[in-house]
Amino acid sequence: MQFLLLKIASLLGMGLVSTRADAAGVDRVAIIRTSFAVAAILAFFGAVITGSPHISRPSALLAIVLGIAFVLMFFFWVKSSRTAGTGMAIVALETAIAIPMLASVVFWHERLTWMEITQSAIALIAFGFLIFEVVYKVQTNPASPGWFWLAGLFTISGLVNTGAKLFQEKMVPQEIMPFLALLFISGFVVTTLLYYRRKSRVSRPALTYGAALGATNIGYYLFLILGLTILPGTVVYPVTAAGEIGLITLVGFAIQRKKLRFRGWLGIGLAVLALVLV
Repeated sequence: MQFLLLKIASLLGMGLVSTRADAAGVDRVAIIRTSFAVAAILAFFGAVITGSPHISRPSALLAIVLGIAFVLMFFFWVKSSRTAGTGMAIVALETAIAIPMLASVVFWHERLTWMEITQSAIALIAFGFLIFEVVYKVQTNPASPGWFWLAGLFTISGLVNTGAKLFQEKMVPQEIMPFLALLFISGFVVTTLLYYRRKSRVSRPALTYGAALGATNIGYYLFLILGLTILPGTVVYPVTAAGEIGLITLVGFAIQRKKLRFRGWLGIGLAVLALVLV
């Protein structure tokens, strides 16, 4: 359970850092570029400390592809937030768990125990309540609903999450840290090209927010992979998704004073129950 809780906490950290950076008007590309650099450095030192600095060719190829996908996911997140609103972007991002859950069943033939079926079912019910709570509050722009960007965000997010399952199933566990290092190096190279194309400028706030985002970035994907090593994907994905969106909803209620309906509280309670049962 601790890996799932840490993944959820990492997402909250990413959200808080991104919100503060947006409020401060810091260039997003500069922040993301710095975050990839910091995450790659942390993963590199992690590989050295654990004595596993080597990586196989298939793992390296997967890491490079996922690094590019991470950048694309960021791009589609920004476009989705601007055209359809943050609420709908969150819905697209979180409902993308359908892709890795389907892959877990179709490609890896996961067989669940009755307890794991119960955990997954409770998490999915909680997720449904919380998604409806988010959608209920969303005010979309009929003239520009941004369905293309939302569909792209859904697809890329699903493939990024499936990549963690693919690595856990097919690759060597000792390669986790070098895998993450190469993933974030790949993302850093792509964002560096964007950085110079946009003629962005390095600033102290960009370095500060980027470093904080990098630390949460590596935690988010690392704890997802570690969670998948001890639990089936059809349990990990719905439980973490329900926990993440439940935490986002709770933070909105506590900090932004957003009204929370009964189904929202019910969804949060069920998400907590699913985590406790893991």
